[in-house]
Amino acid sequence: MIQKIEQERQKLNCFAERYGLSHPRVLAQSQQLDKLLNLYQRTQAAHPKRKKEVTDRTDRIRLSG
Repeated sequence: MIQKIEQERQKLNCFAERYGLSHPRVLAQSQQLDKLLNLYQRTQAAHPKRKKEVTDRTDRIRLSG
């Protein structure tokens, strides 16, 4: 799921650079990314033992992005 979130974030950045922040395509991509992030957060809340491992990977993605 982390890879999918990162892919969707990259798409959002590309769309925003190409079309501007208020373009419908950018807004739709932002909503898609929000859905994935919400799902990820719900998954983490349901599985707290996995949280540390996934958080570590997420932090590495943020640092490299």
